[in-house]
Amino acid sequence: MNKLCLRVCAAVLAAALLCSAAGCKNNEKTESINTYDTASKVQQTVSVPIDTDEGKHKDYDTQTAEAYYSYGILVADQDGNKRAMELFVGEEDTAQFYSNELNTMKERLGNKVNVYSMVVPTACEYYCPSNYRKDIDSQKNIIDTIGESLINVQNINVWETLSNHNAENIYFRSDTRWTPLGAYYAGRIFAKELKSDYPDISEYKKKLDKEYIGNMQQFLDYESVDALKITPDIFTYYEPSVQYKTYYYDENFEFLTEGEFFEEVEDSLYESYFKGGFYSLKITTDAGNGRKLIVVKENATNALIPYLFGLFEEIYVVDIDYTEANLVEMIEDFKITDLLYAVTTATATSTRAYQLETLRSQATHGRLEDNATDTEEDTDNNNTEKDTENEEGKDNTPQYEYDVGLNNVVSEYVPEENDDYEQYDEGEYYEQYDYDEGEYY
Repeated sequence: MNKLCLRVCAAVLAAALLCSAAGCKNNEKTESINTYDTASKVQQTVSVPIDTDEGKHKDYDTQTAEAYYSYGILVADQDGNKRAMELFVGEEDTAQFYSNELNTMKERLGNKVNVYSMVVPTACEYYCPSNYRKDIDSQKNIIDTIGESLINVQNINVWETLSNHNAENIYFRSDTRWTPLGAYYAGRIFAKELKSDYPDISEYKKKLDKEYIGNMQQFLDYESVDALKITPDIFTYYEPSVQYKTYYYDENFEFLTEGEFFEEVEDSLYESYFKGGFYSLKITTDAGNGRKLIVVKENATNALIPYLFGLFEEIYVVDIDYTEANLVEMIEDFKITDLLYAVTTATATSTRAYQLETLRSQATHGRLEDNATDTEEDTDNNNTEKDTENEEGKDNTPQYEYDVGLNNVVSEYVPEENDDYEQYDEGEYYEQYDYDEGEYY
């Protein structure tokens, strides 16, 4: 398959996304990392250093492998497993737009807010075999170019760290996204930039350990999906041991409810992060350092968020696709000290990057107020007027449907029976405004 064809395939996959919304060195201080033995289908424990970026590495990119394409997805035989990889073909002009947008934001905010960029590689950067490398672009070059173009924006370059750990389970073999373990290593680089302590992974509560087939099954032929199921991924996430609370907001950042950060979604385990990852939210922690962070993220980087809990006393999380509040006004109204953009190379080099400009410049509906703070005491006593359970015990929180496609989530408002909304042919609901009377109907 020539590179021109692959660019076409990559463009088609991007359109589908937009539419469906070397061995360890000796070290006395080590951490226990679980790896999956495909022969016995059990977890095994290995020790890797925690004070350096060295880990278990393998040069997959210099080795040949049996592989084939299924609808533009590369499926390779590696270590006795099938691995499905989304191809990466980056647009340098869009990457430059990403850098320019962050520079513009930093100039707008001035010295009062620290701005950081974390561009996360996709799996093919580390696992594409040498006999197929000609079909993809170098993500390292893209990340380096972005870093060199940033002005007064701190570049959190996780490329080398993830490379040093690529023989561990840092990317799913059946999903386009990294694993919670991969996100853990990236969070450590961010903590180093902040000069903050970063907990050993053994201090987190390990959860789930379930067999997992990720979103690649939506895009592969049946035979390839069956091959992935022979040695499935194992989904494990790590819950912080720090004290924290999670508050959910709608797309305009209006408070909805307090809830759990982790909530298992049986059919799509990666969506277990904050109700599928498409809500805006705030996390308050016991860090007590006065620092407040906004993370601008996409669905693919959801797994990073819990590793930041110990670094900030307040964390606001917004998705580039589903936030209608103005980012600059959020920063000013909530007295934010730090702003982190955490996106994949696929987003930083595609038309999705233009959503960042929209976040900065879109119109707002007045000063933002964080009502979660006002109702926190009532919420703890289950007396808040915004309780999501009515007298019959029915959940009144706006419901969303998500698609487990390529790094994507689709949201849709489902109105109550008596809601004054009008349904259109496309199945969407639009709030109607009477300009003469100056009110909604």
